[in-house]
Amino acid sequence: MAKFERDIQTALIGIISGLKHAMRYAMNDSDIPLSPLYFIILKMIHDCPNCTPMLIAHRCGRDKGQVTRLVKELESQSMVERFPNPEDKRSFFLRLTEQGKTCFGTLERYDIDALEAMTHGLTDEQLQHFLDIANIMSENLSLYQKSTH
Repeated sequence: MAKFERDIQTALIGIISGLKHAMRYAMNDSDIPLSPLYFIILKMIHDCPNCTPMLIAHRCGRDKGQVTRLVKELESQSMVERFPNPEDKRSFFLRLTEQGKTCFGTLERYDIDALEAMTHGLTDEQLQHFLDIANIMSENLSLYQKSTH
């Protein structure tokens, strides 16, 4: 197994770097002055009703302070707005503004194009096998992180 770890790491870095490069290209091509991390945050807010900065931080593996700064930047660009949590007056939820929805829609089209390019020539069976393995690896890392802290 030892000979595969570096090759797996290299392949994963290549995939992630390629997706980041594609998103950076999309943002430049669309004159959107953001980094790929902002797309991830927009996607989480789009996909998750009652999204909070804490939820984003947890899912991204980022600290809450960094996420709060990124969300504030998106608010200042009128892409995201806060609305009160009716069950807890101390917290708030995030949602995309109309401008945020438009920006996300544009970037999502580029993202889908990049994902289709990445999976070109692969069968559904190969993709499902990859997903099964990636999910096991992700779970293994989750357990590893819990056992080391």
